[in-house]
Amino acid sequence: MNLFTCSNRRKKVFFYKESHCPWAHICYNGYDHKPDERQNNGRAVDIMAAKYVRLADELRQLCFSLRQQGQTRLPGEQTLCGDYHCSRETVRHALELLEEEGLIIRMHGSGTYLSGGPARGRRIAVVASSLDTYLYPQLFRDLERVFSAQGFSVEAYASGNRVMEERAVLERLLSDPPAGIVLEGAKTALPSPNLDLLARIEALRVPLVFLHAGFSVPEAAPCVQDDNAGGAELLTRYLLGRGHREIAAVFKSDDRQGHERYEGFLSTLLKAGCTVKEERIFWFDTVQREALIAGRDEWMYAFIRRRLPGCTAVLCYNDEIAYPLIHCLRAEGLRVPEDIAVVSFDNSHYCTSGPVSITSLAHERHQMGSAAAGVLLDLIRGRSARSVRLPWSIRERASG
Repeated sequence: MNLFTCSNRRKKVFFYKESHCPWAHICYNGYDHKPDERQNNGRAVDIMAAKYVRLADELRQLCFSLRQQGQTRLPGEQTLCGDYHCSRETVRHALELLEEEGLIIRMHGSGTYLSGGPARGRRIAVVASSLDTYLYPQLFRDLERVFSAQGFSVEAYASGNRVMEERAVLERLLSDPPAGIVLEGAKTALPSPNLDLLARIEALRVPLVFLHAGFSVPEAAPCVQDDNAGGAELLTRYLLGRGHREIAAVFKSDDRQGHERYEGFLSTLLKAGCTVKEERIFWFDTVQREALIAGRDEWMYAFIRRRLPGCTAVLCYNDEIAYPLIHCLRAEGLRVPEDIAVVSFDNSHYCTSGPVSITSLAHERHQMGSAAAGVLLDLIRGRSARSVRLPWSIRERASG
Protein backbone atom coordinates (compact mmCIF):
# COMPACT_ATOMS: atom_id res chain seq x y z
CA MET A 1 0.00 0.00 0.00
CA ASN A 2 1.42 3.35 -1.05
CA LEU A 3 0.51 6.64 0.60
CA PHE A 4 1.12 10.16 -0.57
CA THR A 5 -0.02 13.15 1.48
CA CYS A 6 -0.45 16.68 0.23
CA SER A 7 -1.53 19.47 2.57
CA ASN A 8 -2.75 22.91 1.69
CA ARG A 9 -0.82 25.84 3.13
CA ARG A 10 -3.09 28.69 4.13
CA LYS A 11 -2.23 32.18 5.28
CA LYS A 12 -4.83 32.10 8.02
CA VAL A 13 -3.80 30.03 11.03
CA PHE A 14 -5.90 28.44 13.75
CA PHE A 15 -5.33 28.41 17.50
CA TYR A 16 -6.80 25.66 19.62
CA LYS A 17 -7.54 25.68 23.34
CA GLU A 18 -8.02 22.24 24.82
CA SER A 19 -11.45 21.56 26.29
CA HIS A 20 -12.29 18.97 28.91
CA CYS A 21 -12.20 16.09 26.43
CA PRO A 22 -9.14 15.10 24.38
CA TRP A 23 -10.72 15.38 20.94
CA ALA A 24 -12.85 18.51 21.44
CA HIS A 25 -11.23 21.85 20.68
CA ILE A 26 -12.13 25.48 20.76
CA CYS A 27 -11.02 27.11 17.55
CA TYR A 28 -10.08 30.78 17.45
CA ASN A 29 -10.12 32.13 13.94
CA GLY A 30 -7.12 34.46 14.08
CA TYR A 31 -4.01 35.19 12.11
CA ASP A 32 -0.89 34.84 14.25
CA HIS A 33 -1.92 35.69 17.79
CA LYS A 34 -4.45 34.56 20.40
CA PRO A 35 -7.85 36.21 20.85
CA ASP A 36 -6.95 38.10 23.99
CA GLU A 37 -4.00 39.62 22.11
CA ARG A 38 -6.04 40.85 19.14
CA GLN A 39 -6.33 44.61 19.10
CA ASN A 40 -7.53 46.93 16.39
CA ASN A 41 -7.00 50.66 17.09
CA GLY A 42 -7.38 50.02 20.81
CA ARG A 43 -10.54 47.91 20.45
CA ALA A 44 -10.31 44.33 21.71
CA VAL A 45 -12.02 41.75 19.54
CA ASP A 46 -13.93 39.71 22.11
CA ILE A 47 -14.87 36.58 20.18
CA MET A 48 -16.13 34.64 23.18
CA ALA A 49 -18.71 37.33 23.98
CA ALA A 50 -20.90 36.21 21.09
CA LYS A 51 -23.87 34.06 22.07
CA TYR A 52 -23.26 31.47 19.41
CA VAL A 53 -19.66 30.97 20.57
CA ARG A 54 -20.85 30.25 24.09
CA LEU A 55 -23.44 27.89 22.69
CA ALA A 56 -20.76 26.18 20.60
CA ASP A 57 -18.83 25.45 23.78
CA GLU A 58 -21.90 23.81 25.32
CA LEU A 59 -22.51 21.81 22.13
CA ARG A 60 -18.95 20.51 22.27
CA GLN A 61 -19.77 19.07 25.68
CA LEU A 62 -22.93 17.57 24.20
CA CYS A 63 -20.86 15.99 21.40
CA PHE A 64 -18.53 14.47 23.96
CA SER A 65 -21.46 13.05 25.94
CA LEU A 66 -23.09 11.60 22.84
CA ARG A 67 -19.85 9.93 21.79
CA GLN A 68 -19.43 8.43 25.27
CA GLN A 69 -22.95 6.99 24.91
CA GLY A 70 -22.17 5.53 21.49
CA GLN A 71 -24.54 7.91 19.69
CA THR A 72 -23.68 9.67 16.44
CA ARG A 73 -26.59 12.04 15.74
CA LEU A 74 -27.19 15.45 17.34
CA PRO A 75 -30.70 16.73 18.11
CA GLY A 76 -32.37 18.84 15.45
CA GLU A 77 -32.08 22.63 15.33
CA GLN A 78 -35.55 23.17 16.79
CA THR A 79 -34.79 20.85 19.71
CA LEU A 80 -31.50 22.66 20.37
CA CYS A 81 -33.33 26.00 20.39
CA GLY A 82 -35.63 24.74 23.13
CA ASP A 83 -32.95 22.97 25.15
CA TYR A 84 -30.58 25.95 25.19
CA HIS A 85 -33.16 28.78 25.08
CA CYS A 86 -31.76 30.52 22.02
CA SER A 87 -32.77 31.47 18.51
CA ARG A 88 -32.42 29.26 15.45
CA GLU A 89 -29.88 31.69 13.99
CA THR A 90 -27.69 31.30 17.10
CA VAL A 91 -27.90 27.51 16.80
CA ARG A 92 -26.92 27.59 13.15
CA HIS A 93 -23.91 29.83 13.81
CA ALA A 94 -22.77 27.52 16.62
CA LEU A 95 -23.13 24.46 14.41
CA GLU A 96 -21.13 26.21 11.68
CA LEU A 97 -18.26 26.64 14.16
CA LEU A 98 -18.30 22.96 15.06
CA GLU A 99 -18.47 22.00 11.39
CA GLU A 100 -15.45 24.18 10.59
CA GLU A 101 -13.53 22.42 13.37
CA GLY A 102 -14.46 19.04 11.93
CA LEU A 103 -16.39 17.90 15.01
CA ILE A 104 -19.68 17.43 13.15
CA ILE A 105 -20.99 16.82 9.65
CA ARG A 106 -24.29 18.38 8.60
CA MET A 107 -26.17 16.47 5.91
CA HIS A 108 -29.04 18.18 4.13
CA GLY A 109 -32.31 16.41 4.73
CA SER A 110 -30.72 13.92 7.12
CA GLY A 111 -29.42 15.76 10.17
CA THR A 112 -26.21 16.58 12.02
CA TYR A 113 -23.74 13.84 12.94
CA LEU A 114 -20.53 13.47 14.91
CA SER A 115 -17.43 13.17 12.76
CA GLY A 116 -14.33 11.16 13.57
CA GLY A 117 -12.68 14.13 15.32
CA PRO A 118 -11.16 17.49 14.37
CA ALA A 119 -8.74 16.17 11.77
CA ARG A 120 -11.52 14.40 9.86
CA GLY A 121 -12.98 17.69 8.76
CA ARG A 122 -9.89 18.60 6.72
CA ARG A 123 -8.75 15.29 5.22
CA ILE A 124 -9.77 13.76 1.91
CA ALA A 125 -8.67 10.22 0.98
CA VAL A 126 -8.17 9.34 -2.69
CA VAL A 127 -7.84 5.63 -3.45
CA ALA A 128 -6.85 4.72 -7.02
CA SER A 129 -5.16 1.93 -8.94
CA SER A 130 -2.00 4.00 -9.32
CA LEU A 131 -0.49 7.30 -8.23
CA ASP A 132 2.39 7.70 -10.65
CA THR A 133 1.56 6.07 -14.00
CA TYR A 134 -0.49 6.93 -17.08
CA LEU A 135 -3.30 9.43 -16.36
CA TYR A 136 -3.15 9.24 -12.57
CA PRO A 137 -0.60 11.98 -11.76
CA GLN A 138 -2.70 14.58 -13.57
CA LEU A 139 -5.90 13.23 -12.05
CA PHE A 140 -4.45 13.54 -8.56
CA ARG A 141 -3.22 17.08 -9.24
CA ASP A 142 -6.69 18.08 -10.41
CA LEU A 143 -8.31 16.60 -7.31
CA GLU A 144 -5.77 18.22 -4.99
CA ARG A 145 -6.18 21.60 -6.68
CA VAL A 146 -9.93 21.69 -6.06
CA PHE A 147 -9.79 20.30 -2.53
CA SER A 148 -6.91 22.50 -1.38
CA ALA A 149 -8.74 25.58 -2.62
CA GLN A 150 -11.47 24.65 -0.13
CA GLY A 151 -9.02 24.14 2.75
CA PHE A 152 -8.71 20.33 2.63
CA SER A 153 -5.58 18.21 2.62
CA VAL A 154 -5.42 15.13 0.40
CA GLU A 155 -4.08 11.65 1.14
CA ALA A 156 -3.63 9.42 -1.91
CA TYR A 157 -3.43 5.62 -1.71
CA ALA A 158 -2.52 3.20 -4.52
CA SER A 159 -4.28 -0.18 -4.59
CA GLY A 160 -2.49 -1.55 -7.65
CA ASN A 161 -5.96 -2.69 -8.78
CA ARG A 162 -5.69 -5.51 -6.23
CA VAL A 163 -8.57 -6.23 -3.88
CA MET A 164 -6.38 -7.10 -0.88
CA GLU A 165 -4.40 -3.89 -1.22
CA GLU A 166 -7.70 -2.04 -1.45
CA ARG A 167 -8.90 -3.84 1.68
CA ALA A 168 -5.82 -2.73 3.62
CA VAL A 169 -6.45 0.88 2.59
CA LEU A 170 -10.13 0.74 3.58
CA GLU A 171 -9.26 -0.75 6.97
CA ARG A 172 -6.81 2.08 7.55
CA LEU A 173 -9.44 4.66 6.65
CA LEU A 174 -11.95 3.03 8.98
CA SER A 175 -9.48 3.34 11.84
CA ASP A 176 -9.17 7.09 11.22
CA PRO A 177 -12.08 8.24 9.03
CA PRO A 178 -11.47 11.19 6.70
CA ALA A 179 -13.98 13.88 5.75
CA GLY A 180 -14.61 12.13 2.46
CA ILE A 181 -13.33 9.45 0.09
CA VAL A 182 -12.79 9.28 -3.67
CA LEU A 183 -12.53 5.58 -4.52
CA GLU A 184 -11.53 3.93 -7.77
CA GLY A 185 -12.51 0.36 -6.96
CA ALA A 186 -10.19 -2.56 -7.61
CA LYS A 187 -11.26 -5.09 -10.25
CA THR A 188 -14.73 -3.61 -10.56
CA ALA A 189 -15.86 -6.21 -13.12
CA LEU A 190 -15.52 -8.95 -10.49
CA PRO A 191 -17.39 -9.58 -7.21
CA SER A 192 -15.74 -7.50 -4.50
CA PRO A 193 -14.75 -9.03 -1.15
CA ASN A 194 -14.61 -5.53 0.36
CA LEU A 195 -18.31 -4.67 0.44
CA ASP A 196 -18.34 -5.31 4.20
CA LEU A 197 -15.81 -2.52 4.74
CA LEU A 198 -17.71 -0.20 2.41
CA ALA A 199 -20.84 -0.90 4.45
CA ARG A 200 -18.99 0.13 7.61
CA ILE A 201 -17.83 3.34 5.90
CA GLU A 202 -21.45 3.99 4.94
CA ALA A 203 -22.55 3.40 8.55
CA LEU A 204 -20.06 6.04 9.70
CA ARG A 205 -21.66 8.43 7.19
CA VAL A 206 -18.35 9.20 5.52
CA PRO A 207 -19.20 10.75 2.13
CA LEU A 208 -17.85 8.61 -0.73
CA VAL A 209 -17.65 9.10 -4.49
CA PHE A 210 -16.74 6.29 -6.86
CA LEU A 211 -14.35 6.97 -9.73
CA HIS A 212 -14.65 5.19 -13.13
CA ALA A 213 -16.99 2.48 -11.78
CA GLY A 214 -18.96 1.85 -8.62
CA PHE A 215 -19.89 -1.03 -6.34
CA SER A 216 -23.32 -1.91 -4.97
CA VAL A 217 -22.30 -0.53 -1.54
CA PRO A 218 -22.86 2.25 -0.62
CA GLU A 219 -25.93 2.01 -2.81
CA ALA A 220 -26.51 5.77 -2.93
CA ALA A 221 -22.87 6.74 -3.57
CA PRO A 222 -22.52 8.73 -6.80
CA CYS A 223 -20.01 7.71 -9.46
CA VAL A 224 -18.00 9.94 -11.80
CA GLN A 225 -17.11 7.94 -14.88
CA ASP A 226 -16.51 7.93 -18.62
CA ASP A 227 -19.32 7.27 -21.06
CA ASN A 228 -17.67 3.98 -21.94
CA ALA A 229 -20.35 2.47 -24.16
CA GLY A 230 -20.90 5.81 -25.90
CA GLY A 231 -17.17 6.21 -26.48
CA ALA A 232 -16.86 2.75 -28.02
CA GLU A 233 -19.82 3.54 -30.25
CA LEU A 234 -18.17 6.79 -31.36
CA LEU A 235 -14.89 5.03 -32.25
CA THR A 236 -16.63 2.12 -33.99
CA ARG A 237 -18.76 4.45 -36.09
CA TYR A 238 -15.61 6.43 -36.92
CA LEU A 239 -13.97 3.26 -38.30
CA LEU A 240 -17.11 2.16 -40.11
CA GLY A 241 -17.31 5.58 -41.74
CA ARG A 242 -13.83 5.01 -43.18
CA GLY A 243 -14.86 1.76 -44.81
CA HIS A 244 -13.65 -0.71 -42.18
CA ARG A 245 -15.82 -3.79 -41.65
CA GLU A 246 -13.31 -6.30 -40.30
CA ILE A 247 -12.55 -4.71 -36.93
CA ALA A 248 -10.75 -6.34 -34.01
CA ALA A 249 -10.72 -5.07 -30.43
CA VAL A 250 -8.77 -5.30 -27.17
CA PHE A 251 -10.57 -4.83 -23.82
CA LYS A 252 -9.69 -5.17 -20.13
CA SER A 253 -11.44 -8.07 -18.45
CA ASP A 254 -11.27 -7.22 -14.74
CA ASP A 255 -12.48 -3.59 -14.85
CA ARG A 256 -16.05 -2.64 -15.66
CA GLN A 257 -14.91 -0.01 -18.16
CA GLY A 258 -13.72 -2.83 -20.44
CA HIS A 259 -17.09 -4.55 -20.38
CA GLU A 260 -18.97 -1.32 -21.08
CA ARG A 261 -16.67 -0.51 -24.00
CA TYR A 262 -17.14 -4.05 -25.31
CA GLU A 263 -20.92 -3.55 -25.13
CA GLY A 264 -20.74 -0.31 -27.10
CA PHE A 265 -18.43 -1.87 -29.71
CA LEU A 266 -20.61 -4.93 -30.31
CA SER A 267 -23.93 -3.10 -30.37
CA THR A 268 -22.62 -0.62 -32.95
CA LEU A 269 -21.31 -3.38 -35.21
CA LEU A 270 -24.64 -5.21 -35.01
CA LYS A 271 -26.61 -2.05 -35.78
CA ALA A 272 -24.42 -1.56 -38.85
CA GLY A 273 -25.16 -5.08 -40.06
CA CYS A 274 -21.59 -6.32 -39.58
CA THR A 275 -20.79 -9.90 -38.73
CA VAL A 276 -19.28 -10.11 -35.25
CA LYS A 277 -16.33 -12.48 -35.10
CA GLU A 278 -15.68 -13.09 -31.42
CA GLU A 279 -12.24 -14.61 -32.01
CA ARG A 280 -11.08 -11.12 -32.99
CA ILE A 281 -11.81 -9.75 -29.52
CA PHE A 282 -8.96 -10.08 -27.03
CA TRP A 283 -9.32 -9.70 -23.27
CA PHE A 284 -6.38 -8.83 -21.00
CA ASP A 285 -6.21 -8.37 -17.24
CA THR A 286 -4.18 -6.40 -14.68
CA VAL A 287 -1.32 -8.93 -14.60
CA GLN A 288 -0.96 -8.83 -18.40
CA ARG A 289 -1.04 -5.03 -18.33
CA GLU A 290 1.80 -4.96 -15.83
CA ALA A 291 3.78 -7.42 -17.96
CA LEU A 292 3.29 -5.22 -21.01
CA ILE A 293 4.48 -2.11 -19.19
CA ALA A 294 7.53 -4.06 -18.04
CA GLY A 295 8.37 -4.87 -21.67
CA ARG A 296 7.01 -8.43 -21.73
CA ASP A 297 4.84 -8.15 -24.85
CA GLU A 298 4.52 -11.81 -25.85
CA TRP A 299 0.74 -11.79 -25.46
CA MET A 300 0.45 -8.82 -27.80
CA TYR A 301 2.43 -10.56 -30.53
CA ALA A 302 0.22 -13.62 -30.05
CA PHE A 303 -2.83 -11.41 -30.52
CA ILE A 304 -1.43 -9.95 -33.74
CA ARG A 305 -0.48 -13.32 -35.23
CA ARG A 306 -3.54 -15.31 -34.22
CA ARG A 307 -6.42 -12.85 -34.24
CA LEU A 308 -5.62 -9.99 -36.59
CA PRO A 309 -5.23 -11.73 -39.97
CA GLY A 310 -7.98 -10.38 -42.23
CA CYS A 311 -8.64 -7.33 -40.03
CA THR A 312 -8.21 -3.76 -41.24
CA ALA A 313 -8.64 -1.95 -37.89
CA VAL A 314 -8.25 -2.41 -34.13
CA LEU A 315 -10.15 -0.63 -31.37
CA CYS A 316 -7.99 -0.49 -28.22
CA TYR A 317 -9.10 -0.27 -24.59
CA ASN A 318 -6.83 2.76 -24.07
CA ASP A 319 -3.65 4.47 -25.24
CA GLU A 320 -1.58 2.32 -22.90
CA ILE A 321 -2.50 -0.59 -25.19
CA ALA A 322 -2.54 1.26 -28.52
CA TYR A 323 1.00 2.61 -28.15
CA PRO A 324 2.82 -0.76 -27.78
CA LEU A 325 0.44 -2.37 -30.25
CA ILE A 326 1.58 0.02 -32.98
CA HIS A 327 5.22 -0.79 -32.20
CA CYS A 328 4.49 -4.54 -32.38
CA LEU A 329 2.52 -4.16 -35.62
CA ARG A 330 5.42 -2.30 -37.22
CA ALA A 331 7.85 -4.94 -35.96
CA GLU A 332 5.67 -7.55 -37.71
CA GLY A 333 5.95 -5.59 -40.97
CA LEU A 334 2.46 -4.10 -40.85
CA ARG A 335 1.96 -0.42 -41.68
CA VAL A 336 -0.27 1.84 -39.59
CA PRO A 337 -2.72 2.96 -40.88
CA GLU A 338 -2.17 1.64 -44.44
CA ASP A 339 -2.44 -2.03 -43.48
CA ILE A 340 -4.31 -1.68 -40.22
CA ALA A 341 -5.83 1.32 -38.44
CA VAL A 342 -5.58 1.76 -34.66
CA VAL A 343 -7.92 3.87 -32.50
CA SER A 344 -8.10 4.26 -28.74
CA PHE A 345 -9.37 6.00 -25.59
CA ASP A 346 -7.88 8.71 -23.30
CA ASN A 347 -5.90 11.12 -25.52
CA SER A 348 -2.86 10.69 -23.28
CA HIS A 349 0.79 11.58 -23.83
CA TYR A 350 1.20 8.25 -25.65
CA CYS A 351 -0.76 9.67 -28.59
CA THR A 352 2.07 11.90 -29.72
CA SER A 353 5.07 9.99 -28.35
CA GLY A 354 5.54 7.28 -30.96
CA PRO A 355 6.33 6.95 -34.66
CA VAL A 356 2.60 7.14 -35.53
CA SER A 357 0.34 9.56 -33.70
CA ILE A 358 -2.80 7.90 -32.31
CA THR A 359 -6.43 8.74 -32.99
CA SER A 360 -8.01 8.74 -29.54
CA LEU A 361 -11.01 9.91 -27.54
CA ALA A 362 -10.64 12.86 -25.16
CA HIS A 363 -12.43 14.65 -22.35
CA GLU A 364 -12.13 18.33 -21.61
CA ARG A 365 -8.88 18.95 -19.80
CA HIS A 366 -9.09 18.42 -15.99
CA GLN A 367 -12.74 17.35 -16.29
CA MET A 368 -12.61 14.02 -14.45
CA GLY A 369 -10.75 15.23 -11.35
CA SER A 370 -12.70 18.47 -11.10
CA ALA A 371 -16.03 16.68 -11.43
CA ALA A 372 -15.18 14.05 -8.79
CA ALA A 373 -13.94 16.69 -6.34
CA GLY A 374 -17.03 18.83 -6.89
CA VAL A 375 -19.40 15.93 -6.24
CA LEU A 376 -17.61 14.94 -3.03
CA LEU A 377 -17.56 18.53 -1.74
CA ASP A 378 -21.32 18.70 -2.28
CA LEU A 379 -21.78 15.54 -0.20
CA ILE A 380 -19.51 16.85 2.57
CA ARG A 381 -21.57 20.04 2.72
CA GLY A 382 -24.79 18.08 3.04
CA ARG A 383 -26.04 18.75 -0.46
CA SER A 384 -27.53 16.23 -2.85
CA ALA A 385 -25.18 14.93 -5.54
CA ARG A 386 -25.71 12.81 -8.63
CA SER A 387 -23.50 10.54 -10.67
CA VAL A 388 -21.69 12.10 -13.62
CA ARG A 389 -21.02 10.43 -16.97
CA LEU A 390 -18.43 12.32 -19.00
CA PRO A 391 -18.86 12.50 -22.79
CA TRP A 392 -16.03 11.98 -25.27
CA SER A 393 -14.84 13.80 -28.36
CA ILE A 394 -12.52 12.33 -30.96
CA ARG A 395 -9.01 13.59 -31.74
CA GLU A 396 -8.11 12.45 -35.24
CA ARG A 397 -4.46 11.67 -35.88
CA ALA A 398 -2.39 9.52 -38.22
CA SER A 399 -3.13 6.02 -36.85
CA GLY A 400 -6.62 5.70 -38.24
